Amino acid sequence: MSAFQAFVVNKTETEFTAGVQTMSIDDLPEGDVLVRVHYSSVNYKDGLASIPDGKIVKTYPFVPGIDLAGVVVSSHHPRFREGDEVIATGYEIGVTHFGGYSEYARLHGDWLVLLPKGLTLKEAMAIGTAGFTAALSIHRLEEHGLTPERGPVLVTGATGGVGSLAVSMLAKRGYTVEASTGKTAEHDYLRALGAKEVLTREDVTAERIRPLDKQRWA
Repeated sequence: MSAFQAFVVNKTETEFTAGVQTMSIDDLPEGDVLVRVHYSSVNYKDGLASIPDGKIVKTYPFVPGIDLAGVVVSSHHPRFREGDEVIATGYEIGVTHFGGYSEYARLHGDWLVLLPKGLTLKEAMAIGTAGFTAALSIHRLEEHGLTPERGPVLVTGATGGVGSLAVSMLAKRGYTVEASTGKTAEHDYLRALGAKEVLTREDVTAERIRPLDKQRWA
């Protein structure tokens, strides 16, 4: 554990680098829980963090990865102990605080949750931040009265991480899903996820707003 590997981005006035480097625990930022990272996922912000002009990372060198799943190695936080399987997402992890593209991460315990029963660490990151976001969005809509009986649900940006998982989740919950995308080659993919109809971006962008127009989607 004295030396481990991490994906590190660095930027100077003349050069930008991104690659795997050897680090030590002392290189990690402050936190009261040390986690052995098993998995992370790839998100849009991670892509931005890994290019010179992504405008996500403020200080260098830096370890991207906005989420992670792993096992607690040591803890000074009352809710966690060695051996706990945990997930971290949000809290500007991978943006202002070293993220999941590292064999080890030191985090604040308040940012962690225990791995839910029925999920493996790998499955948690296969779902990832995108799936978590999609699920929260659907949950909030249903809290405000959305049901399958109220009509079709439109998902825009449907081939993206949040969009594709939202299509799948909604379809499995019995909704009629209409998916919008600008990628004509992905229509069969969206139908396989459960979309009943695939629309172009132009189909869902009105040329003008008519106040008494008919509602199309729930």
